Amino acid sequence: MSIFVISSAAHAQTNISNQTSRNAPDTLTHSDTLTASHDTLQQKVDTFSLKFSDSEIKSPINYQAEDSIVYDLETRKMYLYNKADLKYDKITLAADSVEFDWNTYTLAAGGRKNDSTEEISGKPVFSESGKEYNAGRMAYNFKTKKGKIFDVVTQEGEAYIHSEAVKRNEFEEWYSLRAKYTTCNLDHPHFYFQAKKVKVVPNKVLVTGPANLVVGDVPTPIFIPFGIFPAKQGRRSGLIIPKPGRDNSYGFFLREGGFFWAVNDYFNLKFTGDVFTNGTFGVNVGSEYRVNYKANGNIGFTYYRTQPADADLPGSKASNAFSVQWNHTQDPKSIPNSNFSVNLNAQSSDFYSASRVTDSRLLQTQFNSGASFSRVFPGTPVSLSLNFNHAQNLLNKSVSIQFPVFRINVSRVTPFRRKISTGKPKWYENIGIQYSFETKAVLNTYDSLFFKKEAFTKSLKYGINQNFTVDAPITIFKYFNFNPSFSYQERWFFQKENKHWNPDTVYIPNETTGKIDTFNGRLLSDTSLGFYGVRDFAVSASLATKLTGTFNFKGKWVKGIQHIFTPLVSFTYKPDFGSALWNYYTSVQNDAKGDIVRYSPYEITNPLGYGIPSQGQTGQITFQLKNNFSVKAYSKKDTVKHVQYLGILERFNISGGYNFLADSLRLQPFLFEGNSRILDNLSLNFRFVFDPYATDSNNRKINTFYYQKTGQLLRFAMANFALNATFQGKPKGNAAAATPPPPRGVSNYVSLNPDEYYDFNIPWTVRIAYNFDITRGTISNPDTVITTQSLQVNGDFNLTPNWKFAVNTGFDFMRKLPSLTNLSVIRNLHCWELSFNWTAFPVEVQQFVIELKVKSSVLQDLKLTRRRTFLQNGF
Repeated sequence: MSIFVISSAAHAQTNISNQTSRNAPDTLTHSDTLTASHDTLQQKVDTFSLKFSDSEIKSPINYQAEDSIVYDLETRKMYLYNKADLKYDKITLAADSVEFDWNTYTLAAGGRKNDSTEEISGKPVFSESGKEYNAGRMAYNFKTKKGKIFDVVTQEGEAYIHSEAVKRNEFEEWYSLRAKYTTCNLDHPHFYFQAKKVKVVPNKVLVTGPANLVVGDVPTPIFIPFGIFPAKQGRRSGLIIPKPGRDNSYGFFLREGGFFWAVNDYFNLKFTGDVFTNGTFGVNVGSEYRVNYKANGNIGFTYYRTQPADADLPGSKASNAFSVQWNHTQDPKSIPNSNFSVNLNAQSSDFYSASRVTDSRLLQTQFNSGASFSRVFPGTPVSLSLNFNHAQNLLNKSVSIQFPVFRINVSRVTPFRRKISTGKPKWYENIGIQYSFETKAVLNTYDSLFFKKEAFTKSLKYGINQNFTVDAPITIFKYFNFNPSFSYQERWFFQKENKHWNPDTVYIPNETTGKIDTFNGRLLSDTSLGFYGVRDFAVSASLATKLTGTFNFKGKWVKGIQHIFTPLVSFTYKPDFGSALWNYYTSVQNDAKGDIVRYSPYEITNPLGYGIPSQGQTGQITFQLKNNFSVKAYSKKDTVKHVQYLGILERFNISGGYNFLADSLRLQPFLFEGNSRILDNLSLNFRFVFDPYATDSNNRKINTFYYQKTGQLLRFAMANFALNATFQGKPKGNAAAATPPPPRGVSNYVSLNPDEYYDFNIPWTVRIAYNFDITRGTISNPDTVITTQSLQVNGDFNLTPNWKFAVNTGFDFMRKLPSLTNLSVIRNLHCWELSFNWTAFPVEVQQFVIELKVKSSVLQDLKLTRRRTFLQNGF
């Protein structure tokens, strides 16, 4: 036997197809026996001098090993030991040991068994065209491109296939024997479909014969006669298993079952439906789309046909409800300096109740949607925008639409500033000018009237608004900021309302009572169309400074308290735009007694939000005292001064005003507001309003100081407290360190939406939100005190490392009953989860659902479970 050994990080590159036909001269002197052998070798060489077929190897094979490479010249075999690597064309192989037979172009690879632990290391890792396969041992023929792999694990998309043996043909197709199909990424998966035979066409499809679902190595009674699983990269089409449950009013149900169609990597369609045993059903069609470097978004439509809970009640009939949603985001790179986005949410007012929503959306009384386009012009102060806004109130069923809202904005410019500044700037160089232009149309109506003509003819309002401001901020006496300004507002209206008193007696039938209502005269109005310019202006000035003081202590940990005080005083003057000079106000008889009231014909345009000039002169002085308190404490992080500042009262502001040109009620209410962040998990916001004037029996302010009437300085008007707290336990042991970081996109979404996930690494979490409002005075009794309170609590805690209990509830202090309450029990098993969800309150929407589903492979390693409620529709 002739053996040639290369050791110590051996490596080589060989073109095997050329090597087999090489006839090298013999330079050694041989004995007779060796000569005979030599003659035989010469004959073998002659047989290799023939023309090779197309299946011969034409690409070089690169191979290396950390320990040694052994060539057996007699058997024409090569052995690579310890961390062997082999590369050929698009094929790479890494294993502890590799044997290559030059006679058959076949290699065999395997790992190394540890005698003490019996663990096998260095198992073959075979990859081709970017796909990787892990195996216990394998054989591969470079000539026929066929192979056989034992104890192999392959990955197709998010699925893993464990096979006892796999054969590969020349078409790169795989045939597996006794295979397990799963999405669990562990070596020993928690669940899988067990099949005797599996065929895989890479990046296309996986087909199995009869298969049985196995959970925890226990076969279940669930069998499928055959299985066809997509093996494409990216999104894949498939069935969506419905969620079973029971509703207290509608009976048993199956929800969110349907089909997901992955049209391509950039567009998909999702068809789902809900069915209840009382005949109620719902359908949903949704789509997600993405255009690389252009835009992405999703759109969905949901329709519900709801049967009455008790069909025997008089007047009971089925009802229809719908919802349309569209979210669109433009990639900033697609159109530089421009942005387009859509957030559309339109629905019938009874949609949430019809679709049996039991999450926090059930508490919403109003929702908004909109679309916007904006553009800036680089190198100029000019920008423009076009907006669409929609608001809908679910209680009174009102709808408000603003479209179009077109704006042109010129940001502040300093026309007198020198291009090349030398020395101290002159005062006039700080003069700045701002301008804005806006045109808007507003429609306020009700959802039942939205598609009727009178909604547009009577309720549509439109106008144009322009604002022009000039200011000149300067610093005086080194520490004071003085800012005089002049503002001008120009409104262009195209409607006005004319009111007049009709003294005729009118008899009108009342459809509600069936009686005749008698009116001894009525106040009538009509709308005039035309062009009406309405303008006003104001002159103002403000003065502000900032003071900082520290009360030092001699303590080791608390070294003092820092107080930042920012006082601000401003003055505003406006002429009397209610005078006859401006013709913005007029008088009209209001009742049969002859009472006269003043009104503005332009009040009809109030929905535009442009306002109308005020009556009476304004000479108002306002003040604001801003305060910030923080603790000066010892810090180990600051290695120089060892000082850090911890906020204890981050904001405490006091404000008020005095209008010395008003004919009455010159003093403005005093406002006290602030917020404090106690530690990192507790925050408090508060607001108090005190009024210096008394009220009459109808709770209207009168021009009499509260002190004159009661002997007390100020009258309490209202107060608000809001407390938010979050508490959670620390991860046990090295749970946090052992958790791998999520992909960037997933990480961003999880961090921005922590309430949508249960984290099993955190043993317990409690969130509390408490709001308290108190208002004094009603129309019937000025001394009545009205209080409203709301409490919302949600939290979860681990019963065991893989069992979690969660609750989301609150308390209705007026009804003295729990508010919307959801209870959940979640079982985490790495790659799948079992959950039981029960909506306990209110009783009329009470229902439960049990769900068993496979988790996304991205969330398996993170130990995160999506909180998606079983009633969420769409995306």
